[in-house]
Amino acid sequence: MSGLWQRARGWPRSIPGGRVGMRLSVMAMIDAVGTGAFLAVSVPFITRSVHLSVGELSLGLTLSAAIALATAVPIGVLADRIGPKKVLVGVSLWRCACFVLYPFVQNLWQFLTVVCLLGLVDKAAAPMEQALVGQVTATDDRVRVVAVLRSLRNVGFTVGALLGGVGLLIDTRAGYGAILLLNAASFAILALLAHRLPVLSKPAKSLRRRFSVDALRDKPFLSFTGINAILTMHMTLLSIGVPLWIVEHTKVPAAVISPLVAVNTVLAVTLQVRASRGTETIAGSARALVRAGVSLAVCCLLLVAAPKPPVVMAVGVLLLAMVALTAGELFQSAGGWGGSYLLAAPGQEGVYLSVFWLGVAVQQIAAPLVVGLVITAGSTGWAVLAALFALCGLAAPAIGRWAQAQADSRPRQDPALAEAT
Repeated sequence: MSGLWQRARGWPRSIPGGRVGMRLSVMAMIDAVGTGAFLAVSVPFITRSVHLSVGELSLGLTLSAAIALATAVPIGVLADRIGPKKVLVGVSLWRCACFVLYPFVQNLWQFLTVVCLLGLVDKAAAPMEQALVGQVTATDDRVRVVAVLRSLRNVGFTVGALLGGVGLLIDTRAGYGAILLLNAASFAILALLAHRLPVLSKPAKSLRRRFSVDALRDKPFLSFTGINAILTMHMTLLSIGVPLWIVEHTKVPAAVISPLVAVNTVLAVTLQVRASRGTETIAGSARALVRAGVSLAVCCLLLVAAPKPPVVMAVGVLLLAMVALTAGELFQSAGGWGGSYLLAAPGQEGVYLSVFWLGVAVQQIAAPLVVGLVITAGSTGWAVLAALFALCGLAAPAIGRWAQAQADSRPRQDPALAEAT
């Protein structure tokens, strides 16, 4: 018993960032469980309980996404003014209030109002969380901490989806409402935990008074953001590309899709921290993006080969393709996190990380169309996409050196003068 107690006491120190890392891990799990549960019931709630059409649902989600894209950078600017912790607390409380209202939606206009209010902060949470990690953990720990958080989020989404499944089994407005209120509660807890996090580093006072959108004029950073955004197409390949290709162009039964996705989830949970090693420098982050581009290119070429062999062999090819896709996902995530931290201008981390995540958001909108065109084009489409992934990955070191040179050329402000300003 004493041995178990000693291991329990030592557990926080085994997580990167120590006790702060453990608190961040708890926050990530709570957030992911609530979000996973919401995603499981959101569409059935709107279509079955509110009785809106698929077109009306799509209209609301499109308006919400457009608002989210428009507000991401201004919220990042605000974070540089007052700090990402305060912004994340405010964003979490805002989302909590919106999800308290969500179960009481009765018609289209109420639905549009709630999702548009959610859209005001929808794309702000991820960059604020990353910026907060940068402020509450040591520089050498932050990428590993984000990697741990991502692994835990994958677990949390799965747990949340199972909880959402309970709501689906009940299949009543009350059951859906309970899941939606559970998600609201998760954001309230998240706000409380974020508020209590100790901040290790704060921008100098003079920098905190600046309202700057220099990130939108930082060509090396935008280039880095662009290639990272293209490489994040692995998300759409996993959710749309691979399943559609299997169903429409191979002899493999659709039942294989779920085990393949499970392989991705297990590998992502177990290997994300390992994949993040060495990304604490610009050169290391660039190398990770090279590996991501090459891995995703290999995945595309394996998918080209999947329709040709017999079913058993085709399943093996698809399994290798999924492993390559997961490798691309892990290396892209680690390289993107490391580079975005290192290339953000001091005192402007909020807006820089908001722009970085905005690239991911734009990709999420455009990628389904691109992947659809690839599948329609068949082998040629996959070959072109493979070349695009490879080029983006191989361009990372040059862009990283360019961005590093620009970052090194920024004037350094004397902390003493900054405090005196």
